[in-house]
Amino acid sequence: MRIEIKDYSQYNNEKDWSAGLTKLTTEIMAGNMPDIISVSEQIPYRQLAAKGLLEDLYPYMEADGSFNKEDFFPNVLSALEVDGKLYAACAGFMVQTVAGASSVVGDTPGWTYDDYYAALATMPEGCEGFDIGYDQEKMLTVSLALDMTDFVDWSAGTCSFDSQEFIDMLEFANQFPSKSYYENYEFTADDSAASRIAQGKQMLTLATFTGTNYILFDFDQMFGGSSTCIGFPTNNGVGNIMAMGESYAMSSSCKDKEAAWQFLRSFLTEEYQIKGSYLPTNMKAFEKSLEKAMEVDYEKDANGNYILDENGERIPISYGMVTDGVNTYHMYATTPRQAEQLREVIATSTKMMDYDQSIIDIVLEEAAAYFAGQKSAQDVAKLIQSKANIYINEQR
Repeated sequence: MRIEIKDYSQYNNEKDWSAGLTKLTTEIMAGNMPDIISVSEQIPYRQLAAKGLLEDLYPYMEADGSFNKEDFFPNVLSALEVDGKLYAACAGFMVQTVAGASSVVGDTPGWTYDDYYAALATMPEGCEGFDIGYDQEKMLTVSLALDMTDFVDWSAGTCSFDSQEFIDMLEFANQFPSKSYYENYEFTADDSAASRIAQGKQMLTLATFTGTNYILFDFDQMFGGSSTCIGFPTNNGVGNIMAMGESYAMSSSCKDKEAAWQFLRSFLTEEYQIKGSYLPTNMKAFEKSLEKAMEVDYEKDANGNYILDENGERIPISYGMVTDGVNTYHMYATTPRQAEQLREVIATSTKMMDYDQSIIDIVLEEAAAYFAGQKSAQDVAKLIQSKANIYINEQR
């Protein structure tokens, strides 16, 4: 088997960092489909599947004999499915959610926009909902990527951006500062999530789980008590966004599909996923990876003796540091409490990020008039519906 790799990022430039993605998408839509394609939230995965350009992998898994659907997180497979078919061999995923104090947001993941407004009303005057930097466009983009499948059905070629649910989303995003507010904003140490939460200036913070290890924050400590990964507010359901990590799809026009499957199947094995940097989709790989991430190592001197702190306690080894540009944070072994929250976040996640740039561009372009107070949310929703409907039907 011979594999030829073509990297489209070579077409990116300083004027257009997405030129490679645009070129790839254009070629695919014109019928120049590679046998195997690396897919992520930026590739129009559902659109390609609806056009019949991708191969359903479930029959290959069943015929292989080495895999069972039960080996994988069922909600992850369900989120990847299009009309009940699986078009991507996903070696790993990540989850983005929102954490808050349980005393404020409750202890059950999932809430509506009205729930969010009610919780924010209990906070000190002037308190903001999210981290610094969440402007109208960013929040609308995140919300849309989470609920895209509620508004666009590529298989049927329909959309519903003129619905009350989408209008509610527009109104939610409008509660945040304008994009221009942050253009010349000077960030300080007081703008960190931990500092703002402690001062009662911020109700929630973004929580991103990219793997079983290196989980950065202890949210219970940050909020001074029990915390809940509540998720982004939505019209219904739990607002956790899953995103594909290393994932590959097979073209329906592939000339040697068995050879392509032999390549794709390797990414679904326990052996491969346990070595990955994302959350494994294989549940056995996940459990082994999490068990390893929870092992605590302690600092030792040159003679192999444990180094003790001023209280006589062993000092855990830091596995690295990250910075937000102002503050630096150490990363340690995953704690039992972090593992508990990670399991809950995964179990309550039902949707995969659907980042269709063309749809998002249409939405942001028209939403600007609403954010500027020039048009009503209803009028903007109608314009978005019209333009999105034309675009969707052009792509069929």
